[in-house]
Amino acid sequence: MTREDFWHHIDSIDKEALREGDEDSAIAPLEEQLTSLPVAELEAFEEHLAQCLYALDGQVFADESGESGDSDDGFLYARCFVVAQGKERYEATLASPQLMPKTLDGWCEALLYPQRNAWARLTGKDASEWEFDSSVSYESGSNEELWPR
Repeated sequence: MTREDFWHHIDSIDKEALREGDEDSAIAPLEEQLTSLPVAELEAFEEHLAQCLYALDGQVFADESGESGDSDDGFLYARCFVVAQGKERYEATLASPQLMPKTLDGWCEALLYPQRNAWARLTGKDASEWEFDSSVSYESGSNEELWPR
């Protein structure tokens, strides 16, 4: 899966439902699309997602995230919201951190799971058994280069 393929899949997210705060409905078309992919492509999707979230993991982005920047989980979900909005918004936010969502309404935790759920549907296993580890962690505070020491 190329980075462009990744963004093509992200484009399947229902942006209206996302803006309305209905994460599950917003992500449902993405999950459905991912179920047609082989396991290696699901892992590649996870890798691209982790890379995107990692690139937004820094103090300047947290400082611009309003109340979401006050907790590790909130900041992660705000970064997910940025990615879920698509490539254009993601790249704009990388260039201008002040575009980070400022309220708890700008969250999309659900973006962390469609590839795992698709994997579970393909393999017949429970999504909690997903064992793929991306090359970077998307957990808040992982990108040491973007956090002051």
